Amino acid sequence: MKIISFLGLSKYEETTYLSPIGSEKVTTPFFQEALVEFYHPETLYVLLTQTVETFIPRGASESNWEALQKRLHGKVSLQPIKNIPERNSPEDVWSIFQQVTNCLQDGDSVIFDITHSFRSVPVVALIAVSYLRVVRKVKIKGLLYGAFEAKNKETNETPTFDLLPIVSLLEWTTATDQFIKTGNGEALASLLHSSNSTTENLAASIKGIAQGLQLLRPMDVMRESALLPDRIKEATPIVSQSVPPFESLLERVEKDYGTFGLANPEDYTANSKFSLIRQLKMIEWYDEKGQTVQALSLAREWLPSLLCYHFELDPLDKPNRDEMELLLAGGTRKGSNGVSDRKSTYLDQWLEISKKTRTQLTNLWGGQSNLANLRNDVLHAGFRKNPKGAEEIVQQTQQIIEELKKIAKEWKLT
Repeated sequence: MKIISFLGLSKYEETTYLSPIGSEKVTTPFFQEALVEFYHPETLYVLLTQTVETFIPRGASESNWEALQKRLHGKVSLQPIKNIPERNSPEDVWSIFQQVTNCLQDGDSVIFDITHSFRSVPVVALIAVSYLRVVRKVKIKGLLYGAFEAKNKETNETPTFDLLPIVSLLEWTTATDQFIKTGNGEALASLLHSSNSTTENLAASIKGIAQGLQLLRPMDVMRESALLPDRIKEATPIVSQSVPPFESLLERVEKDYGTFGLANPEDYTANSKFSLIRQLKMIEWYDEKGQTVQALSLAREWLPSLLCYHFELDPLDKPNRDEMELLLAGGTRKGSNGVSDRKSTYLDQWLEISKKTRTQLTNLWGGQSNLANLRNDVLHAGFRKNPKGAEEIVQQTQQIIEELKKIAKEWKLT
């Protein structure tokens, strides 16, 4: 383990530091010495400005750096990081950041001591924590602060605070934001899974929603989203103990994904209409997130499902879907000789629908918008003659979604 610390100009008073991880106490003017006794690191890095390295505080006979070296001699490998910038320009901040990160290698375990850090250094430490966790897979064991100003004057005991739980809010916020913006719930599910056994149900729902969206499984998305409110309610008190603002983050999750929720979405008799409404929300969600392939794919399936709803058919039964697709293609199928050789069994009922509505649906399916062909163009990765350009696909997809929304309104689905 390594500890990265800072040294200031003041003459430090002796106090008894209390360990944040046990009952141990260490009496010393230097918090760094207490940390060495508490954690037994292999290396202690101390960041020094040129002034701190040589300045002798009033009432002292030597600099703080000289005094610290004497107290820690033989106890730890003490490594100075010299010439830390004394100004606060953006260039200086990045210089400090670089010098901090240079102390660490991939997979290191480290504690940051910010007790005597100066100016913007605490912010730099926070940024470094997030950066190192991701880029170098560094294990941050603590972000410690020896709170001398909070000492017990009667006993001269000084508490030590570990601020790492506050830093963990960055992880939770980033993971939640990633899930909300992209539908990728892996990081959030992982945090929930490792947090407490009580939160594993919510982790499972987050993962189920994410996988359902990624793999175009709207039934899975609806089913797992329906469980969100209860599972969020179950998990919130547990996670909020260490990350108090977590409740607000979960409110965002429920707001964005709770609208997809539908228990027993496969029950077409009871839920066909509600399933269509939620699928259309997903289509819009895909488009908003720039996931055009998924938006087109689900939009293409939405129209046959709509007709299954109209004819009171199970939309999960393939023969039913084949019949509805035949209606959308005109109601008859031509053989190789160009003569119609099959007529949909629902053609007469289809013709009872207003011509305006039928034209609207057939044009969207295979006419000017040609949803079916556009979906095929995308899923075949453009391996065809005269494939559509990416920008044209995006624009046409957005136009198709607007048409679907109009149809949903006219069919009183919204």
